[in-house]
Amino acid sequence: MVDKKAGIAEALLEAHVQHIVEEISGPGLKALLAEEVDAALLAAGKLTVGNMVTRKQIKDTAAVFASEVEFGPGLPELVGEIARRVYAHEIHSKTTPGDLLTDQHFEDFTDQILELDTLRDKIIRAAVTSPLYADFASDLLYSGITGYLAQSNVAKNIPGASSMLKLGRAALSVATPKLESSLEEGLRKYIAKAVQASTTRSAEFLISHASPKLLKELALDTWDKLRGEPVGALRDDIGETAVEELFVTGFEAWRHLRKQDWYRIVIDAGIDGFFEKYEDATLATLLADLGIDRERILDELQRYAPSVIKTLKKKKLLEPIARRRLASFYSSKAFADIVAGAA
Repeated sequence: MVDKKAGIAEALLEAHVQHIVEEISGPGLKALLAEEVDAALLAAGKLTVGNMVTRKQIKDTAAVFASEVEFGPGLPELVGEIARRVYAHEIHSKTTPGDLLTDQHFEDFTDQILELDTLRDKIIRAAVTSPLYADFASDLLYSGITGYLAQSNVAKNIPGASSMLKLGRAALSVATPKLESSLEEGLRKYIAKAVQASTTRSAEFLISHASPKLLKELALDTWDKLRGEPVGALRDDIGETAVEELFVTGFEAWRHLRKQDWYRIVIDAGIDGFFEKYEDATLATLLADLGIDRERILDELQRYAPSVIKTLKKKKLLEPIARRRLASFYSSKAFADIVAGAA
């Protein structure tokens, strides 16, 4: 009797396995997918996000993949290779910024950025009061003053003045060789102090005169000059090696960032925002808000499922998958009891 039950179980298992393999790899796959998608969407209308997952579950998963998982060396190599392919693609020579961004979009972005008054003021103050600006302004003034004195018509209009200046400079050089360089250093120091003392006034001047209207005109004028240039022109200034080095630096910076509390807290805040909006919403509502409808789901399933199933069957992997899922039932006590009851 035991052998008979085992024979029945084995025969049913084999028939069941073959049924599933034929069902998902035969011509009826399209109808099967549509049937399953319809059933899933019907269920999605009855289940809410909060029914399926909790905030803590999502936060725990996000913490693992955002902060804890250490990616192997293959990931940066892969992204680096992708970056090189994108960098070298010929499409950049045929595409301009104007193709990627309309004039109206650029103008809208400009208007929105110019509305950030306090941020603009802070940037101007920081730039004008920086040591770099002070050095630049000092050198500019020094060059202008010395250039003016060297080429000024004042000395030329006084008979003999030019010769006297040359004679005086020569005499100073002979008498005190370091005096001329000392005068130059003193002039530079004086200009530097004057510039530093006036940086605050300069910042206020720029803020008061850099009106949104003027800044918008400058931005639109710059856009007008760049919009027709090919994107590939950037490669004249940014080489492939520079792109790779920027990627490496950016990857290391991201690895550091993902270990910071700020990174985790920001992600948690984003998850809280999602749940506040969708925790009580049905899965169907979420899919609709994401623009995912029945047709789109079916299109993507049809794009991948047939080729995946065909490959699994060709590699003799499809049948073992079905058998693993069914074998435990046909060898279970529950099945044996059903067979015994039907005898």
